[in-house]
Amino acid sequence: MTDNLEIEILQFITNYIQERAPGQGLVLNGATNFVENRLLDSFAILNLIMTLESQYCVKFKAQELADPSLQTIRALAHIIYKKTSA
Repeated sequence: MTDNLEIEILQFITNYIQERAPGQGLVLNGATNFVENRLLDSFAILNLIMTLESQYCVKFKAQELADPSLQTIRALAHIIYKKTSA
C-alpha cells in the first residue's frame, strides 16, 4: 500500500522534472528513468537531490546516489519515503 506522503514525494519529483526537462508535453510516470532518458543534466540531478534533501529533511550517502536503481522516479520517491519514515 502506498502512503500519501510517498505519493506526494512522487508528484514532487515528477513536477520538478517536468519543469526542468527539455521539450514540452512530457508524459512521466513512476517507471520513467530520468537519467537514461536524459531528462536532466548532471547539474539538474544534483540540484534535484539537494532540493529533495532540504524539502524532506533527508540525507543521501554517496554510495546511495551511485545506485542505478534510483534513476527512476518511483524508486527515488520510495527511498526518500523510507528515509522520512525511519
